[in-house]
This record gives sequence, structure tokens and C-alpha cells, in this order.
Amino acid sequence: MVFLKMIGRATLFVVAALVVYWGIRVWHARDVSEWRIAAINTEAEVELDTIPDARIEMLLAVEDPTFWTNRGLDFSSPGAGYTTISQALGKRVYFEHFTPGFRKIELMLMTRFGMHAKVTRHNILKAFYNVAYLGHDEAGPIIGFHEASRRWYGKELRMLTTDEYLGLVGMLIAPDALNPVNHEADNLERVARIKRMLAHDCEPDGADDVWLEGCKA
Repeated sequence: MVFLKMIGRATLFVVAALVVYWGIRVWHARDVSEWRIAAINTEAEVELDTIPDARIEMLLAVEDPTFWTNRGLDFSSPGAGYTTISQALGKRVYFEHFTPGFRKIELMLMTRFGMHAKVTRHNILKAFYNVAYLGHDEAGPIIGFHEASRRWYGKELRMLTTDEYLGLVGMLIAPDALNPVNHEADNLERVARIKRMLAHDCEPDGADDVWLEGCKA
């Protein structure tokens, strides 16, 4: 009985410590979200009004179908996984080096109660377009859709064909393994699956089917 009481007290202490720590991190997120995302958008190359609404919706259909209504959390959208666009941005805004595990809970709380309490969805989406990691080439890391368009396709973002644009969207899940230059066949297969999903010719096999196996030809 004494041993069990000690275990119970230790568990309560750990839980209390986590609650306090996560509370501090949420407070930090509320304090920094607005100005950090504003700083990203001040330097931004991508303005949302230069991207056709249909293309924005293509991105959201793949990465975050409930973006316009969720508060940074979505556990059920088929094929989207469990990391929303807001959380993907949060990894860049709140962490120097994000690692899975308890950090995921921290990220979700900071996104839900920090970012979405202070920043509009328009500004979240704009920042995501501008800081998304999209692989690397001989010149180094490629950050943002504009830079990715230039370095992978040799043209401005507005000049991309629909398939080329989807080639960038499709890279988000695995940027270095799906780039359209060194892994062209894999990128094209990813685009084909996305197009079948967008055309409602197939459905992903649940929320965790991020590779869209349910849309394999």
C-alpha cells in the first residue's frame, strides 16, 4: 500500500508539472504568435490573393480539409493525418527543432489556445505558404512555395500548371523523397493520387492514410 501511494503521488506530481509546463508554453504561444507570424508575412513573397481560390482549396483538401472551421486540431479528416496546417506552421514558429512525442501535445495546445486565439486563418495560411519546407537542391534548403516553384520548375508560382502546383503540394508529406527532379516518377504518382481524390474517384483509407493508398490506381 505504501508503494502504491508513492506511485500515485509521483504520478500526480508528474501530471501537475506537465500541466504547469504546458500552461506556460500556451502563454508563450499567445505572447509570440501574432508578431512572429506578422514578421513572416511582412517578408512574404506569396500573397493569397495571387493564388486562385481553386488552388488554395486543392492544398487544403490534401493537407487540412477543415482548415476554415477547425481551431488547429483535426483527428478525423481522411488522408490528412493529424497535423493541421496551423500545427505545421507552429513547428516553425514555436520550436527551434521539433521532435515527436510529448512535443506533439505541446504543439497542439500552443496551436489551439495560442495561435488561433491571436492570428486570423488568412494570416496562418499565408505564412504557411511562405515557410513550408519543400526539399533541398544543390543550393540548399527550399523554403516557401515561391522559391520551390523557381527552383524545381524554373518558373514563377503563378505560371505553374495545375499538375506542377500539385507536385509542390504533394511534396509536403516527404519533401526530399518526392521532389520532381530527382524523384520524378514518385512525384507524378503522388500527383495522380491527389487528382483522383480531388475528382472524388476515390477516398483515403482513414485519417492516417497520408500516402493516399486508397487512391492508388
